[in-house]
Amino acid sequence: MDDRVIVIFKNEQNPGGRDIEIPLNITGNELIYGLKESFNLEIDIDNPEESYLRMENPIGLIRGDTKLIEYGIRNGSVIFAE
Repeated sequence: MDDRVIVIFKNEQNPGGRDIEIPLNITGNELIYGLKESFNLEIDIDNPEESYLRMENPIGLIRGDTKLIEYGIRNGSVIFAE
């Protein structure tokens, strides 16, 4: 099994989306922190209620210490920062 996937990342500055490659062995919090730093997102990582990303294919919220592989993320999944 491959340990990386290519997903589509969408946010307000990039509504059409951008393909990004992410490892599946990191946690939701690590992904949020990495995307926050890379795309200058206004996510308050100190507030657990606001520290999440929305996902489609499969539908869900990415947050916390759960590994990305446990969410069922696959190539072509879409991740949104709002």
